[in-house]
Amino acid sequence: MLPVGLVFRSVGYRGVPLPGVPFNESWAVILNERGRVLDPDTKQPLVGEYTAGWIKRGPTGVIGTNKPDAAETVQYMLEDALAGRTLTPAEPSPDAAERLVRERQPHSVSYADWLQIDKIEVAAGRARGRPRVKLTRVDEMLAAAGRSV
Repeated sequence: MLPVGLVFRSVGYRGVPLPGVPFNESWAVILNERGRVLDPDTKQPLVGEYTAGWIKRGPTGVIGTNKPDAAETVQYMLEDALAGRTLTPAEPSPDAAERLVRERQPHSVSYADWLQIDKIEVAAGRARGRPRVKLTRVDEMLAAAGRSV
C-alpha cells in the first residue's frame, strides 16, 4: 500500500496501420521524414500527406512534446504549399470538405457543435464547483450538439 494523491494507469501504445498509408511495422509509425509521409518504395514525400505525434515518432514524450513536433510538421506543410507541392481537389471549397467528412464520418462534430458541447460541459461543471464536467460518450456529445446518433 502506497499513500498517493494521484495514480496514472498506462497500458502502452502501439501505432496501427491505416489502409493505403505507408507504415513502418518495426517502429509502429507512419513512414515519414520530418512529418512528410514517404512512399515506401522511393522514400520520396507523398504530396499532401503528413503526420504528427506518436504515430509520427513513436510513443515517446508527454503532451507538451507534441507541440514542437506538430510545429515541425506544419513548417514542412507550409514549405510544400509555397513550392506548389499540394493536392488539387476537384472541388476545393470548405463546403465540399465538410460534405466529405460527413460522408466518411457522420458522427463527426463541427466547431459550432463543439462550442455547444463546451457550453454544456462548463455549465455542468459550474453547478458542481468545477471548471467543467466532460461528456464522455459520443451519443451524449451529439445530443448536446443537437444531433442524434
